[in-house]
Amino acid sequence: MWIRGQMKLNKGYTDCRHKGKSIFKNVIMYTGVFAAGIGVMILLLVLTALIPVSAIQDNMQESAQYLKNCELFGTVIDGAEGSRIDRYADSILLGIAYQYDEENPLESVMMSSYYHTSYLNENDNLYQAVTKHPAANQQYMRYWHGSTVIVRPMLMFMQLKNIYFFNAVMVAILNAALIVMIIRRKAYYAAVGLAVGYIAAAVWFVPYSLEYTWVFIIMPVAAMCAVRSCDKGRWYNIGIIFLLSGMITNYFDFLTTETVTLSVPLLIVICIGMNGRYKESFSPVKIPVKAAVTWTAGYAGTWCAKWITASAVMHTSMLPYVTEHVDERIGGDIGVGTVQYITGAVVNNIKCLFPAGYGKAGVWLFAAVILFIIYIGYVYHSNDICWHSIIIYGIVGLIPYARYLVLHNHSYLHCFFTYRAQIATILAMFLITGSLVDWRWFADGAAKRTKS
Repeated sequence: MWIRGQMKLNKGYTDCRHKGKSIFKNVIMYTGVFAAGIGVMILLLVLTALIPVSAIQDNMQESAQYLKNCELFGTVIDGAEGSRIDRYADSILLGIAYQYDEENPLESVMMSSYYHTSYLNENDNLYQAVTKHPAANQQYMRYWHGSTVIVRPMLMFMQLKNIYFFNAVMVAILNAALIVMIIRRKAYYAAVGLAVGYIAAAVWFVPYSLEYTWVFIIMPVAAMCAVRSCDKGRWYNIGIIFLLSGMITNYFDFLTTETVTLSVPLLIVICIGMNGRYKESFSPVKIPVKAAVTWTAGYAGTWCAKWITASAVMHTSMLPYVTEHVDERIGGDIGVGTVQYITGAVVNNIKCLFPAGYGKAGVWLFAAVILFIIYIGYVYHSNDICWHSIIIYGIVGLIPYARYLVLHNHSYLHCFFTYRAQIATILAMFLITGSLVDWRWFADGAAKRTKS
């Protein structure tokens, strides 16, 4: 007995040592990937800044003229907030890309300056910067503005309208490819849910603005990489995929619908992992937690890396500046009560969904679809329900609303684009319905109707 006890003790000690080594290796691996990623991000920005202004002047001038003739926050469809296009952010982005300093590229990309006046809107400010060439006088250091590594080189060959078109093609191809990939894995609920989510989020308006576009390119790429990892049963890759997804999202995104690059790929991974041929090796708790933690670490860490790098390069602390803007996004004063402020952040985003944002008929149609889904799940429910999958889908599907509540100022004011994060909620709703419903009810009903 003593020998058996000693053997168990030694085995436990050995397991702990192996586990400790594994954790240490993972920490080293993730840290290395993160550090390498930040290095590549800085290098790409510096190389972008080295492109001569003369190489982009003509296309930049045509782009500035185009934006000058556009509304700053115009709607494509009158009265539909979900169709509102943000030219303000695009003008700032182009202004930053235009006014990078070739002689001091590192300082320039860290400062991210552009020309600004308070008496003109940003579209007119950009036009003045491109045609009159005043010095940049407004910094935008808190973001990476990584999208300039795509936009500035593209401006060597095409103007903004053509970039919009190119982005539209990329968004369509990548998101269609993701749906096809899901269908081929027989994850039909996920495919239908994602398609309906795209419709509800009016994804056809996304390419109208550079600001909206990046997450709809990052998200399908991250999801397809995750699906490929599921195919091979390589669950150890999930952490790296979501770490890089969080990093790249922070690098490109302008705080729009950043959570979709976490929530949508994660829901697809859970769906395929729990129902695919590798479901025995899939951990329904460990893997989602790992994905969420690594994505959050990548996203938040990349933001911190920008602030630290900018502080070091500019020899000044960014903390007061960052703190001020964080406070504003969380709880700036817009003249409404606290309860109305917080609930409005959620309600306004829901109201922007298609077709709810398109008049009374749209509201009734939207409500009818939701009630129909609930009805199907309740009436045709299975007797063998996998509750833990439903709980996991529900938690991930609520991520957009957690974001709306935390950043309620930003979500309240910018609901016309933040609402698209609810693609994940709609996808989760379909996955939950798929977990609840026993489709043999429909098969039996159809058989009875055929016989009669």
